[in-house]
Amino acid sequence: MKTLLKRRLQTIIACVCVGCFLCPVPKIHASDLDSLENESSSLRNNLDSINSELLDIGTQIAENENEIEAINNDITKTEEQLAIAKNNEDDHYADMKIRIQYMYENSGESMLGLIFSAEDFPDFLNKVQFVQSVSQYDRDMFKELQELRYTIEKEEEHLKEQQEECVKLEKKLKEKRKELKKKAESASADLQTLEARIQNIREQQAAEQAAREKAAKEEAAKASKTNNTPQKTESGGNSSGGGSGGSSESGYNYPSGNGVLTKSKGVNYYNGHRETYYSQKVLPGHGLSIPGRHVAADGTVRDGNGNLCLASSDYPKGTQVMTSLGMGVVYDTGCASGTIDIYTDW
Repeated sequence: MKTLLKRRLQTIIACVCVGCFLCPVPKIHASDLDSLENESSSLRNNLDSINSELLDIGTQIAENENEIEAINNDITKTEEQLAIAKNNEDDHYADMKIRIQYMYENSGESMLGLIFSAEDFPDFLNKVQFVQSVSQYDRDMFKELQELRYTIEKEEEHLKEQQEECVKLEKKLKEKRKELKKKAESASADLQTLEARIQNIREQQAAEQAAREKAAKEEAAKASKTNNTPQKTESGGNSSGGGSGGSSESGYNYPSGNGVLTKSKGVNYYNGHRETYYSQKVLPGHGLSIPGRHVAADGTVRDGNGNLCLASSDYPKGTQVMTSLGMGVVYDTGCASGTIDIYTDW
């Protein structure tokens, strides 16, 4: 009798351990990983925006440099025109001085003497008109040359002001491009760090899940071996560990008892399955999509239709399975084959 009780106690302990391995508290919840992925997406969008702005600034700098080159060419041409205008003004002024000197000093004859040397009145008018024409021509030409030089100087001044503005704009654009490059480098480094962290978390979760599944299979195999070992009773008969009949579903042969799963019992055999429970107080169930999820009067977690919320690796999600506590629907996986986990608030 003591041997039988001892073996049954070992079976119960093994089953409880299986439940613990199946649903341990995760180090990183799905919501935490989603938050990191959202942050990564936001950072990537920010980096794309910075790179787009850098392209725009690069285009502006290229256009501004072309404008500076065009202005420099115009300034060069204007300086050449100004030099020609100054030279023409100087030449005309020199010619004018020579003519004045000739008219006033040549052969001792003055301008007045030239006028009064006329032989008759018509000759007098012609000489007066000639003197006036030469003087007016010199004044007009000199004034025209001065105005031309002034116009060219103003154009040169305007071009140099444009050149200065373009240089200032180029400096401003280059400073902004430098600032954006620093932001892009910082954002790129942050993105690489964040993506590496996300990858590490995924690898960690995959490794932990694999370890849980391996441990669950090992514990399930031990429990199955214990349950299928013939137990010697005081009357000399054999016992199957409770209940009549059994199931060979998924390679396991569990007795089909008439008991009901409770918080204190922890493990129950029913309908060819081994029943255990996992509490939402320990495992909040992040990521589970259970419409109408609520806690029933018996402390079990149920959906909007009143079905128990189950976890099973033997049935697809959405499958209805009868349990000792009533009809349930599979919403989660991760259990050992042959085991039904009932979600509770115990």
